[in-house]
Amino acid sequence: MPVEDIFKPCATAARRTLLLGAGAMGIAVLAGCGGDEPAPGAGGQPGGSSAPAAPSTAGGNPFDDTGSSGGGEPQVPSNALVAAGEVPVGGGVIVKDTVLVIQPAKGTFKAYDAACPHEGAIVDPPFDGNPIIQCPRHNSKFKVADGSRVEGPAPRGLKGIRVEVRGGYVVRA
Repeated sequence: MPVEDIFKPCATAARRTLLLGAGAMGIAVLAGCGGDEPAPGAGGQPGGSSAPAAPSTAGGNPFDDTGSSGGGEPQVPSNALVAAGEVPVGGGVIVKDTVLVIQPAKGTFKAYDAACPHEGAIVDPPFDGNPIIQCPRHNSKFKVADGSRVEGPAPRGLKGIRVEVRGGYVVRA
């Protein structure tokens, strides 16, 4: 009995639609990964402005500085960890993959080595005023106030890092 190749237009159309949709999605994703610089002459377009953009402390990476500071932008201190505005009040952020910077009260900053003393997993930053820092791997818990161990398998608390605010940045002291 010979095997017959049967043309199935519905199956072919569905496959073609799926492939075209996936290709369009890929193009949309790549378009979203474009450069950070606005297009010249964006002043008349919706969402654009003819005024130059003001420097922002929120968002962006202060460590992408290439050494040139065009137009009077503030210089990022060499020992900066994070812009103060990027650390939420009552919460924290992990910076440089190794440091937990927290702001337990407005204008008060603390920093700890983010590696749990138990097995080195990076701890989770606190949020919404939670007074506890927790390790996601084995649930060791530490106090936001001083990094001391509350419970869990960690043999000791988190190592503190002295910080201060300088020029709008949390820096190592």
